Formats: sequence, structure tokens, C-alpha cells
Amino acid sequence: MEVDITKKVQYLMKYGLVGLILIAVLCAGGIYYYQHQHKYFNVYDAQVTSSLVAAKVHGNAVITEKVVEDGEHVEAGDVIAHVKSTVTDEQIANLEQTVALSQRNLDEIKKGQTVTVAVPSPAPAPAASAPRSSGSSQSVASAESRMNRMNELFEMGAISAVQRDAAVSAYHAAVAAASSSAPAASAPSSSPAVRYQTTTQPPDPKAVQNAELQLKQAQAALDNAKQDAAETDIVAPVAGTVYYAQGIDEGSTVKAGETVASVGNADDIWIEAKVSPDKAAKIRLGQFVSYEIEGHQLQGSVQDIQQPVKKDDQASADSADAAASAGNANAADTAGANGAGAGQNGQDAQSAQAGTADAADGDAANGQPAAGNQPKTTAEATDADDADEDVMIIRISIPSGLNFTLKPGMKAVVKFAMNG
Repeated sequence: MEVDITKKVQYLMKYGLVGLILIAVLCAGGIYYYQHQHKYFNVYDAQVTSSLVAAKVHGNAVITEKVVEDGEHVEAGDVIAHVKSTVTDEQIANLEQTVALSQRNLDEIKKGQTVTVAVPSPAPAPAASAPRSSGSSQSVASAESRMNRMNELFEMGAISAVQRDAAVSAYHAAVAAASSSAPAASAPSSSPAVRYQTTTQPPDPKAVQNAELQLKQAQAALDNAKQDAAETDIVAPVAGTVYYAQGIDEGSTVKAGETVASVGNADDIWIEAKVSPDKAAKIRLGQFVSYEIEGHQLQGSVQDIQQPVKKDDQASADSADAAASAGNANAADTAGANGAGAGQNGQDAQSAQAGTADAADGDAANGQPAAGNQPKTTAEATDADDADEDVMIIRISIPSGLNFTLKPGMKAVVKFAMNG
């Protein structure tokens, strides 16, 4: 039996097509409503921002040439500036002499200390000559007893070699005086024979340790001086935009560890926009944002919403960093004045350099530039004017794989959708 389904098909085609059209219209209306239910506002002074990496000088030097201009883009390893080290050949020669003396001192200490001790031998039987006077005999015996006692004390480490040698000399003087007072015939047999015994004492472990430390310090100072003398270029640690530190110009003198320039890291960039607190309250993390940079339409997401650092807090942090750097420099100067030559000075100079480097790295990690002519990052947005204390900083991501080059400092126009 055959079933005719023609009517059913015609019914489905008639009303099914209408249903699909209604569904499409509802979807389009829903999308339109979702896109237009939010209010939008634009931020016209947003800009591309990046983390800053410091380019520092290793030793004291003079800036001889600025190869790139402030705000110019560089690649990692490009030369930013030429410098001339203030380390002279005479200073290196003095450090080399210090290393040689320290090595010689260590070798001598490792050999141990050679000690010569006078050991009197038994006197021969007196001849039938005129006897020695009782006063001379007592002087010789007293001097001999004192000499033996001083030898024992020297071996114990209680007295110095100078005191021991003085007692030996006194004994020989007493023997000579007694011999001169006796008759000539009896002179050969009047004084006992004296022999000398040489012994080598093992080196003191503490003295060896101190000598090795002094040698290491002297060698470190020499290596640092040679490295500083060979430094002629300041190179960019990362690719990005160069911002010279304040006061850096051709002919400027820079100290070891001082930041010559900061480079905006082109591999770590984002969009930074300032909005009022009431508008920031209607922006949520992860929200999609559209923006325009030099005619290019891009889209990113909100990564962070934060309040700028207050001026008082920033000033306190800067004062603490300056105090730490000054303390390290004073410690280096004091140790250099009271230390054991150039080796100690080299170690303290390294400590001062590490202290200065840590302070500068702390600023860079917080996104704070080293000079006033550098672009403002999140941490120092309030340094521009008092009005910035009433704004919030919105950090927006930048998509990868762009067909144009982004540089820190580029302006952007950002469009935010207000939620709620």
C-alpha cells in the first residue's frame, strides 16, 4: 500500500521556510540588541607602553658619543653609545703588582717558617790553666740559662724571634767577655762549643686561608679593571625604544653600575589608557576592547585595572633607593681606605656596583623609567600632574602577528563598552 506524503512535504516547505526566516531574524535582532545595549566611550590619549630594561656601564667611564637619538628604535645588541674607560695603564700595572706580591706571600706562607736555634754542646774538661773568674762564670751561666728559656718560649710561640735572638746574642757576648778575661793559654778550652739547629715549622692554616683570600681579591680587582678598560660600547640589552637617563650626554662621566639608558622592551608591550574611577568601575577584566593605532584597527582584552602610585609613596621609594646606593658607595670607600691594597678595593667596588645594580633593577621591575624624559609607565603615571591621582590605569593586550611595527610611545584611540 502506497502512502502519499506530498501534502506533508508541501506543508513543511511552506511553514518550515518561514520558521527558518523567523529564527534568522531573531538571531540578528539578538546580536544587534547585545551590541547596542551598552554605552561606549573613547579614550584618545592612550599609548603603547612597554617594560624598561636598563643598559648600564660596567666601570667608571666617559661618554664619548651617543650613537642613537633619544626615542629611536634599536634591536638587541645594537650599540647605543661609545664610552672611554677611566682606568689607566698605571692602575692596571699596580693591580698586577699587587697580585704578584699576594701570590709570593702565599707561597712563602705555605713553605712554613724556618727557625734556627742555638744549642750549646757540653764544655770540655778544663785544662791545668788558670781558672775562669767566678764573676765571669756566673755571667755565662746566667746568659746560657736565659738563652735556653727564651728558646723554649719561642718554640711555644710565646715570644718573637727578635727576643729569642737577643738572648742568644747576650749569651755569646757573655762567653766572649769571659774568654777575654782568662789567660791566653787557657782561652781555647775556656768556653763551651755552640752549635745551631735549623727546624721548619708547618704553616698556620689560618694564615694560609687569609693569604688565599687576599690573592683572590687582588685577582678579582685586576680582572674587573681589565674588563672595564676594554669596555668601549654600551649595547641595547633588548629590542625596543631608547630613552637616555637624565644628564647623559657626550662628555658626561658615569660611575660603575650607572644606567646610561633604558630600553623599552618591544617583546613586552601593551596599551595603557587612563580613565576616571566611575568609568573604570564599569570595565571588567577580560573584556574585549577595540582600538586604533596609526590607522590600524585592532582588538585586545583588558588585562589589568589598577590605581597609579601616589607621589608620596613614589618619593619614599626613590629616597630608599638613593640611600641604599649611597650606603654601598660609602662602604666601598671606607673598606678601600682601611683594606689590604687593591684586592680589597676591588671586592668593595663590586659590592657597590651590585648595590647600585639592584636598586636600578628594582626600578625597572616596577616599570619605572630612570629619567624624566622617558615615557610614563603604570607605576609613575601620577608623576605628570596632580590630576592623574584621580584616574585609573587600564592595561590592554596587543595581538601577536601584526603586519606593522609597534613602538613604545605610539598613540592609540581606545573604545570601551560600559557594563552595568
